[in-house]
Amino acid sequence: MDRGRQWWEYDEKSPQKTVIPEFNRGRNPNSGDMVYRAQALKANYKEMKLPTLPAEASLPEKAEHAALKAGNFYQALQSEDGHWPGDYGGPMFLMPGMVITHYVTQTEIPEPTRQQMVKYLFNHQRSDGGWGIHIEADSTMFGTVLNYITVRMLGAPANDERVARARALIHKYHAYAVPSWGKFWMAVAGVFDWSGMNSIFPEMWALPNKLPFHPGNWWCHCRMVYLPMAYAYGHRVTGPITPLIQELRRELYTQPYESLNWPSFRTQVSPLDVYTPYSCLLKVGFRILSVYERKPFQWLRRKALDFILEYVRAEDEHTQSIDIGPVSKFINMLCIWHADGPNSQSFKAHKERVVDYLWLAEDGMKVQGYNGSQLWDTAFAAQAYTESPAIAQHFTTCLQKSYQYAEVAQVMEDVRGMDRYYRHISKGGWPFSTRDHGWPIADCTAEGLQMVLALHDGIVTDPAMRTITDQRIFDAINVVLSFQNPNGGWATYELQRAGGWMELINPAEVFSGIMVDYCYVELSSACVQALARFRRYYPEHRRTQIESAIRKGAKYMLDVQRPDGSWYGSWAVCFTYGAWFGIEGLVAAGTPTSSPAIRNACEFILSKQKEDGGWGESFQACVTRQYSEHKESQVVNTAWALLALMAADWHDERPIRKAIELLIQRQQDNGDWEQEGISGVFNGNCMITYTAYRNVFPLWALARYREWSRKRS
Repeated sequence: MDRGRQWWEYDEKSPQKTVIPEFNRGRNPNSGDMVYRAQALKANYKEMKLPTLPAEASLPEKAEHAALKAGNFYQALQSEDGHWPGDYGGPMFLMPGMVITHYVTQTEIPEPTRQQMVKYLFNHQRSDGGWGIHIEADSTMFGTVLNYITVRMLGAPANDERVARARALIHKYHAYAVPSWGKFWMAVAGVFDWSGMNSIFPEMWALPNKLPFHPGNWWCHCRMVYLPMAYAYGHRVTGPITPLIQELRRELYTQPYESLNWPSFRTQVSPLDVYTPYSCLLKVGFRILSVYERKPFQWLRRKALDFILEYVRAEDEHTQSIDIGPVSKFINMLCIWHADGPNSQSFKAHKERVVDYLWLAEDGMKVQGYNGSQLWDTAFAAQAYTESPAIAQHFTTCLQKSYQYAEVAQVMEDVRGMDRYYRHISKGGWPFSTRDHGWPIADCTAEGLQMVLALHDGIVTDPAMRTITDQRIFDAINVVLSFQNPNGGWATYELQRAGGWMELINPAEVFSGIMVDYCYVELSSACVQALARFRRYYPEHRRTQIESAIRKGAKYMLDVQRPDGSWYGSWAVCFTYGAWFGIEGLVAAGTPTSSPAIRNACEFILSKQKEDGGWGESFQACVTRQYSEHKESQVVNTAWALLALMAADWHDERPIRKAIELLIQRQQDNGDWEQEGISGVFNGNCMITYTAYRNVFPLWALARYREWSRKRS
């Protein structure tokens, strides 16, 4: 896509102006992504000529027919560069960072964008007047206070009935009781005093790297958020106290702003918000730092702040000013404005990449949880199509385009100053989104590699088209192997650098598991599958290392399987997702499908099948870490369960047939499925939308059933 203009930016005078469909939160708080889809379908959709199925058609024939319809529909959504654009929204604390940064830096937000942002926020306002941490969550002070400030900065008047309802909820639970990230943004905006925050202690960046709690050992998302936060805290970066800020100071609190006892609010957090309470160790640490903050060592603070700014600049350089995620993106942008000024090239570079995070759907304009999920969705889609050669042969052009995207998304070199800035190797890896983003991830690399190998086998057969050479594939294998931890598992962006004890100093009350880059069954499975597939095509390349990695990876997956046969899915909702990866990984590693581990996993999944043949999980399963039924079956959960059972070659076809019938029944005439409940998650407590999942995984399950049923007949 063009960096300066997105598909959703339109001319008000154009006769082809986008018509935004109505959004009904009561029906489903998740958007159907109908704005982009309507345009893409209008431009690209062509009905596929399929023979009419006779009444006596077998279920495999019906599944193949449905898979072809699904593939035909989904190829119409593919962009020119080969990836599938889609809605990756859901969290409700991201837009405030963007809007507050723009307000503080006096950076204009175009009026059409402002209007759509206000629409989005009011569309997702809860009946009690508040906002949750994500679109399906109950109201929290984190969501409510920050989004109250945001709608006011975007132009909503204080006397608007919706604003008044939010204000009443804030007065009930108190604005000063927001979690620490909320306190940070309020302080930047000028509606909360910096003395009401616990110290972010910039000096920690000047401490010896060998200290086990040094931030260089933290999970990179945590590290890259608290890095610029420490700069803003150290410099007490605050925007101008405008008339609006003075109004907000009066609106947010039930007593005069000047009379508030700010230090008393440092550890006050609303019960609506607490997911990970402060540990005793952290409370003691905060008390010590509060004493230190009265008279810090100025030479040490200057040294630390100088390094932090250097590091922020390096992150901007490594990512083309996109940065690892939206929270750090907008704090980095704030820091660069403070350090370099509004007219600097570095700040202008930040402004140019804001658009990468924005997405328009029928619920309004949102800030996404990343700069998109381009590579991730494309890798899954390509594997879904190629699951069945009979399906793939109808979509060769589409798959060749997806190969071209894999080519342009692969990271081609390591970052400058890799050791100084605590970066893992990058060359040969694939990111979650784009090459510009520049942060390869273990499972994204694995899924990207699996996509390439699958496409080399039957789709991209012309040597002139094979732009991803053997050496680039070997580079990807090197990245996958480099990510494996001593326990046999794989984490996300880096090796695990510290133990779980680090969570004792987790200062973010609304998230769990943010301090360390832990190993996960999903990532471990993806990497084992990629290594096993690679071994089939390149049996002699690093053979001993690959066999050892697969063996250790399988042991890790067995080690983290629960006694009831389940796996907790940390990156999607939830146990159906974990089961799919757990079973696929063990099978790829050579574990017999008759093994107790695989049999128990299948029995666990089958115990959750609903009467209609499907599976449905609520996001609460991620929060509580226990299986939680959705009130209805969900096509995405059903597809994951199906993929798991067929990977295990489950002996009883009846539950599989029943679930396939549900997918076929739920499919729309054009090959699409309706958007259902939210399906993604991170850090236990925050959900995220993947609109691609409703198309990719049912297609994958149907294609697999087409092949699986024929092998059994």
